[in-house]
Amino acid sequence: MSTAPRRFTERYPEEGSDPIPVERYTSPDYFALERDRVFRRKWLNVGHVLQAPKPGDYFVQELKIVDTSLLIIHGKDGRYRAFHNMCSHRGAPVAWDAQGSCRGYLACRFHGWVYDTTGKLVQISDAANFPGVKAEENGLTAVHCEVWKGFIFVNLAKEPEESLLDYLGPVADEIGRFDFEGFTPAFSYRIDEAVNWKTLQEAQLEGWHLPYLHEKTLARAVKVDGNQYRHAAIELYGLHGVLGSPPPDSFTPPPTALLASRFGTGTVQAFGTKTEAEGDGYRFRGSFDFWHIFPNFFVGLLNGLFFTFNIWPQAVDRSIWEIKGYYPPVKTAGELFAREYSKVGLRDPMMEDCFTHELICAQLKSGAKSHIHFQDEEMLARHLGNGVDRCVRGLA
Repeated sequence: MSTAPRRFTERYPEEGSDPIPVERYTSPDYFALERDRVFRRKWLNVGHVLQAPKPGDYFVQELKIVDTSLLIIHGKDGRYRAFHNMCSHRGAPVAWDAQGSCRGYLACRFHGWVYDTTGKLVQISDAANFPGVKAEENGLTAVHCEVWKGFIFVNLAKEPEESLLDYLGPVADEIGRFDFEGFTPAFSYRIDEAVNWKTLQEAQLEGWHLPYLHEKTLARAVKVDGNQYRHAAIELYGLHGVLGSPPPDSFTPPPTALLASRFGTGTVQAFGTKTEAEGDGYRFRGSFDFWHIFPNFFVGLLNGLFFTFNIWPQAVDRSIWEIKGYYPPVKTAGELFAREYSKVGLRDPMMEDCFTHELICAQLKSGAKSHIHFQDEEMLARHLGNGVDRCVRGLA
């Protein structure tokens, strides 16, 4: 693996090397353009089919960035659909719970209008007092929805500019080789942070900070040449990209992690061990490959598990970070112990990240600096900002 300086800048010269304007992180006007030209146009992951595994199951995804709440429902016909979670009567939410299940129909709790799982309005309560209101014209308002490898995506445009598969491009083939079968939701976190959504993501798009910020946590499980971290790979695919984290030459987990590893794969152990591809299976770049699906979705692939991040802007200086881990089903107490230890192993470095995100956001607003800088190992963070800016300027 070459670790020559500027290796990624030379491979991707179109990404440039200029300083990044701080205004992109602090300007309400720039944030408004991001909302209209990124989040109202691009495909957005809103969850996984395992959140609604049976026909009639549903969940609600709040999308404050575009001023709506979506109802994602597993239809009785097996198809997943997405709707604005809004009754046609007075605009009340149809589903009030974050997640639930119905027997084929959902009734608005405000005045009882009833919809089936295809979004069709099947009953107007006190219908005689609504002359001229036609049920066939007042179903739920649908949103474009497609499922790929169990991941549910929506597009809020009136007509998407491209299909989901065209949007994902080569990423669909690359990630698609990973075997996602047999995993179950193991844990989730939801973090409300005082930070711009790009600052939050940028910390996930480079591992160079691991030996510094995560000295006592994740840094144990990555390879560090001297005192500098070097990625095993950074690859760009259109607006998307991936980074690979190199395993250390040798890795001795802490005693508790070693005990947990006797019963199942944990996060820290998975970081420290590279898996070679078999046949047409997934080709790991490092021990841990982190895929970024533009604009705000991450899929982390490790040996024996995967996890996802969704970063949802709430305001120019506030974001929600949703984290979901997927592991093999637990069958024994030992496996449960291993999974819970793994959950904690991921939580601790995230807390270190969150603290730093908010410090950065506060300082960027000070006006003390007009620009910040990215180096070669931060290519994927630069790539995110460039992609957003191209959308804002109408170039992507």
